[in-house]
Amino acid sequence: MRLRVPSGWKGKNPIFFITPLVIFLLVAVASLRSGAYIITCNGQELGGVKDKAMLEKAKQKLTEKYRGTYGSDIIVEGEFTFLPLRKENVQFLNEEELASKIEKSASLKAKAVAININGKDVAFAKNQEAARQILEDVKKYYVDMVPGELVKVESPDAIKLEEKAVELEKILGDTELKQLLINGTPEFKEYKVAQGDTLWGIAKKNGVSLEKLVEANPHLKSADRLSPGDKIYLEEKKPLLNFTVVKKVTYQKAIPYNTVVEKDSSMWKWDQKVKTEGREGLKELASQVIYKNGVKVDEQVLGEKIIREPVTKVVVRGTKSEVAFRGSGRFLWPITGNITSPYGKRGRDYHEGIDIGAPYGSPVAASNSGVVVFAGRNGAYGNFIIIDHGGGIQTYYAHLSKIMVSEGQRVEKGSVIGRVGSTGRSTGPHLHFEVRVNGATKNPITYLNK
Repeated sequence: MRLRVPSGWKGKNPIFFITPLVIFLLVAVASLRSGAYIITCNGQELGGVKDKAMLEKAKQKLTEKYRGTYGSDIIVEGEFTFLPLRKENVQFLNEEELASKIEKSASLKAKAVAININGKDVAFAKNQEAARQILEDVKKYYVDMVPGELVKVESPDAIKLEEKAVELEKILGDTELKQLLINGTPEFKEYKVAQGDTLWGIAKKNGVSLEKLVEANPHLKSADRLSPGDKIYLEEKKPLLNFTVVKKVTYQKAIPYNTVVEKDSSMWKWDQKVKTEGREGLKELASQVIYKNGVKVDEQVLGEKIIREPVTKVVVRGTKSEVAFRGSGRFLWPITGNITSPYGKRGRDYHEGIDIGAPYGSPVAASNSGVVVFAGRNGAYGNFIIIDHGGGIQTYYAHLSKIMVSEGQRVEKGSVIGRVGSTGRSTGPHLHFEVRVNGATKNPITYLNK
């Protein structure tokens, strides 16, 4: 078969049409062998490089950057591709620029030591020495935080150290690693609100601040309004590494004193005096105490020694009581019964009358003739009657269950005006009885039967 030559090329020298083709091929080969490439990482274009060796140099830059922190060479994981340079205006990268772009697009790892607790990698240290030192520091933390002579320290956890290549951000510094093993990572437990619960009470009971509790429960509509059945989330911190410390402890403990009461018939029953002051004793105990993560969980007393015996407190208390009875004198006893609280100073208060104990509903009589000037409810007095006897003298009758007179009514001495009760500020049925002269309280005892 014969090749047909284009009509325009007839009579031409063959070199005429071969030369352009050769020039094109030479240019193409030159461009392919020039050493210029586009480098990509995981499909992402990083920029232009003049030779493939720049990739290793950039990796070496990253190793130099992080060797001081992590103590080993950096492992750069990524799929790198070199593409022939086929376009103009490409940004050529130097070693520092290429290293920076690789750091952003590749995965950087370093050889580290995994701290494996109970089958789970919980943290990573930069090397074996650092990992072992951290474990010792955590153990020392728990030993030092409780007093006494060390007997034993051990961890119930299964601990293993394993070398692994891990991402740089997972490798922690010594201080951060120690705090992680001691404090753990926050966990949340659910608490169901019961009747009467308050946020403040829940926080106090679970040992967290109110601010932390509110922060952990943004779903609550109001910090002041809880309903039974509401769900509250409580943050808990559980150590990743546990230690049990056993120590021998010697300490002193107070011995409480006893109190005995002696009766004295010559003293009123509302009077008492201290005959002998009590004093606590003191003893020294030797114990073996078990702590878990710094919290005392058990104690065994090995022995004790009395340093000082306690002194018993002796109190003399009166037995003499004054019985209220109806007489024929100027003022009558309003009811019959024992005086349960006398007139005068009572603790930090001043009792302005006398209390006479009597069964609920017992009749209360007017101590003398007069006019009722008040009959009704009056705060702490409860149901209350005032009788004016003239001459500036008035008698008060308080805590009544029933009022049987009205204001302005004249009553005779001994007439029933009400019934014993426990209204107002009262802890049981009794009559509170007062005598006042020109508004000033007087001891009713000095007026009765006289």
